[in-house]
This record gives sequence, C-alpha cells and structure tokens, in this order.
Amino acid sequence: MKYIYGLTSLLFILGASGCSSESTTSDIVATEKIWAEIRLTADGNRARVVTEFNKNSSIGANIILSPSDKVQATVGNEVKVLEMDEDILDIDYQGYFSQPAKNTEFKLELIRSKENKTLTSTVVLPEEVLLYSPVASTYRKDSRIVVEWKPVNEPNTSLTLSFNASCTTNTGDPSSINHYVELDDNDGSYTILLGSIEGLHKDNLNKKKPCKSHVTLSRLKEGTVDSQFKSGSSIHAIQEKGSEELTILLN
Repeated sequence: MKYIYGLTSLLFILGASGCSSESTTSDIVATEKIWAEIRLTADGNRARVVTEFNKNSSIGANIILSPSDKVQATVGNEVKVLEMDEDILDIDYQGYFSQPAKNTEFKLELIRSKENKTLTSTVVLPEEVLLYSPVASTYRKDSRIVVEWKPVNEPNTSLTLSFNASCTTNTGDPSSINHYVELDDNDGSYTILLGSIEGLHKDNLNKKKPCKSHVTLSRLKEGTVDSQFKSGSSIHAIQEKGSEELTILLN
C-alpha cells in the first residue's frame, strides 16, 4: 500500500494537473499541443464532469476555448456542452449529469470546427462503491477505524481511501488533516490507525474540541484518451462513497 499524508487531494494522488495562472485561447494552440485531463466523478446521487485543457503539459497555460471550439460530454443518454468555470488559479469546463449505472460509457469530445477535427476520449464507469463500515460515530485519537467494502475485481481500476478531519487549534483557527491510502480492492477491508496519523497528535490542537471527519472510498477506472492530444493526457471515471460524519475525541 502507498501512504500519502498532508494537505493534498485525491487528484494529486492520481497524477492530476498542476495550476497555472496564465491562460491562452484555443484558436492559437495547435491540436497536438493541447494537454487534457478529463474526469467523471459519480457519488451515488449525480455525476460531475470536469475537463481541463492546458498548453503542452499539466503546468502549462490554461486554454480557454475560442468560439469555434466546444467540449461536449455524453454520459449514457445525456449529452451536454460543458461550461467554463474559472477561479483565481485555474480554468476548466464542467457539467452535471444524473447518476449513471455501472458500465455506462462516458464520452468526451473536443470539437474544433476550423480544423474540422473532433477529438474523442472514452471510459466506462466502474462499479459503484458499496461501503459497509465504519458504523461507529465516535472514536478516540488512538482508536482504530475499520473500513469495509464490497470487493471488486475490474481491469484498469484502482481504489483509494481518504480520511479527512476538520479540527480546531488553540487559537481557534481551523486545521485540516488528510490521510490517503491506495488499497487493494480485493481485500474488502482496511484498518485506519488513528494513532499513526501525526496531524491528530499535534500540540497546537484544542483537545477540548473534537474533530469532525469522514472516510471516502474512490474507485477509479482509466480510459482511452484521443491520441491527438498531447502525450500525458488522461481520462478517468470515478465512483465515490463517503461515510457518515465521524467524531474524533482528542482528550
């Protein structure tokens, strides 16, 4: 198993993109220089598609689609043109869909009208995560949390566990603690040793205020990205399942 600690995200673990504050427009970027990261994430209620285009690599300039270009997603029978979402450091294209069933094909098309090209990438949604435990709601900081799920054996698929805790420091500031593990899906069980998570034992935490936490399992399948994209581009479909809120006592 691979252990990853710190303030990061699942996408970082899975080799997701870096952030760039620079941007350019797609009409001045050749197709073969477009790097793409495409992902569909389903949580049992709905699915969210996020696509990012950068110039040459994950840390290259963000690409804003020109009027002659558009990005379209198909999830099962739903077809939508994705809309641009922009924040301070990042630009991507997003859309929301109904919760798809397992083995539903997700197709992403970048349509370049001036070049008369359509870049098509596909992936099949993996099986939904069936999470059996944790069932207890309160744990002490040295306790063990047993996580159990229905094992699945699928090709090109991986399973990741994330434990996230929101705590309070002695000065009243929030403190986020994250713990990630890449699991063997066939095992069906994993034990989180809270005593080994360094962040829960820092002296600056207010021991009188419990931490609120969650456990999330993410099953990820890799698909086939169009070969016209820049090397290193990717498409993934992810099924996520989170636990109920857990309370971690620090005293």
